[in-house]
Amino acid sequence: MSTLCTHFEAYFTRWCGEAGALCYLLTRNRADMQHVLFQSFLRLGAAKDPEIGEDDARALLFASVVRLSRDYFVQKMRKFPSRKRFGAQSLPFPATDALYALLRLPFNRRAALALAQFGFAPADIARALGVSERRVAALTQPPSIPGWQEAIASVALTEDEALLLNDRIYERFAERSVGVENAIHDLRSAFDRVAPYLALAVLALFAFSVWYVSR
Repeated sequence: MSTLCTHFEAYFTRWCGEAGALCYLLTRNRADMQHVLFQSFLRLGAAKDPEIGEDDARALLFASVVRLSRDYFVQKMRKFPSRKRFGAQSLPFPATDALYALLRLPFNRRAALALAQFGFAPADIARALGVSERRVAALTQPPSIPGWQEAIASVALTEDEALLLNDRIYERFAERSVGVENAIHDLRSAFDRVAPYLALAVLALFAFSVWYVSR
């Protein structure tokens, strides 16, 4: 059994909507959105400092959303639907042209625009994305998409989704050692990110060996 950080319930209520919107904007898939949001709140709940303050908690939560969404976005590589298919999806918010255009923007662009809309300062966005503040200035330039701000604001969890997510989090903390589970998950994700480079290194070493033996 794990213990949630002291102010978890207040933080969950305050940021569930924006964090969920960011998850959807980055994963572009409702199922992945819910999974990433769940994992992100587990990281906040298992914060090393149980008395984590509001600013640090918010930074931790949204940085987790960006990192985990990037992992899922790269791993899944889902084909983005056509405009017609996108409009035919069952979404709890309007599938507008503006939202569709936003979802077609590059990952970091979507993340930076959403974070800026949610009130994050350029330095905070830079830390969350792992880029320079100069890069953030370019990423947060308003896109030529009419109604893009309203589209971001429209993305939301339903009340039932938020309640179910909250229940799942408390159940997970009651059942398992979430801090250890998070560490294992992060280690696995880190390995997945470097695995392609390790494979290339092995191939390069093999090619060099063949060349060296045959010269």
